Amino acid sequence: MSDRYSRQIMIPEFGEDGQQKLHDASVLVIGAGGLGTTLIYHLAAAGIGTLGIADNDIVSLSNLNRQYIHFEDDLGSLKVVSAAEKVRKFNSNIQVFPLATAISKDNVTEIISQYDIVALAVDNAQARMIVNEACVNLGIPFVDGGINGFVGTSVFINPHETPCLACLYGTELPPEERFSSLSPVVGTIASIEATSVIQYILGLDVPLAGELLYYDAHTAEFERLPMKFKKNCPICGGKRANK
Repeated sequence: MSDRYSRQIMIPEFGEDGQQKLHDASVLVIGAGGLGTTLIYHLAAAGIGTLGIADNDIVSLSNLNRQYIHFEDDLGSLKVVSAAEKVRKFNSNIQVFPLATAISKDNVTEIISQYDIVALAVDNAQARMIVNEACVNLGIPFVDGGINGFVGTSVFINPHETPCLACLYGTELPPEERFSSLSPVVGTIASIEATSVIQYILGLDVPLAGELLYYDAHTAEFERLPMKFKKNCPICGGKRANK
């Protein structure tokens, strides 16, 4: 197995011990769309031992400009089935668990509690906040990404160590809307999300912990914006846990 990962094992922060940490880890990817499917490939390539994929959507033609884990032959299929099939062919050394369900308040705790870390890749504000609250309650870290055309964002939340999404966005949910997606921008943000996940599993500092990364492809510029605990946040309490 070391031959497969030899190029990343060469990285000083990896080594054989680091690769074993990835093999022993479990990651839940919520959303098998543009961000999610790119994340899935990156995590499978790195050798994450257990990969969960949660989504209840089916593959449509409009997905294929950015969701390249899905093929034309998969049109009409469940996205999690299509994604799991590709991952198993791509890397037979890992376990893949497709969950054909939408994350809700009723199932979020049961699903998320089975994983070490969550990679959130949805364009639904309500789902984001449901996951945010559950991860804070369970003490499970998660990475979040968002895309709108040439612009993308990413943030890493480590409960009680960093502010949560409610500190950043508040609890008033915006009206649901569709966001435009360009494949290279989606790939950039998904790669950043995957890197944060890997850094956390390896026990390295995660640069985006408690910081919002803003990427504007119009200008090819990145900006990091520090997050602040919101006083009396109803989700995380608005303060760092006492050590």
